[in-house]
Amino acid sequence: MNEENLNIKKNELLRQFEHRVDGKLIKVEYSEQGKNIFLTRFEIDKSLESSNFKDLFIKSLLDKLSDEGHLVVPTCPIVASFFKGHRTDYRHLLPAGINL
Repeated sequence: MNEENLNIKKNELLRQFEHRVDGKLIKVEYSEQGKNIFLTRFEIDKSLESSNFKDLFIKSLLDKLSDEGHLVVPTCPIVASFFKGHRTDYRHLLPAGINL
């Protein structure tokens, strides 16, 4: 599966970005402050943990937020770890003064 297959939806009511794989939910909870999106909590169904869906979901979400012109503050340790591992690809998404 590649990122073109991930249809990440913004659920404004629950304040989360989400995608379902075989009926199982992958989500990142968020809060917004202007153009800044704070990614606060990542959750993936246990049956999907051993797959590459975690990284694929986070990559697809960051690409989507970049395309929409948002800045991202990854306060969730899982998303922050992904950011650190892909620093050169996503450094432009960090607001001024935020370093990981």
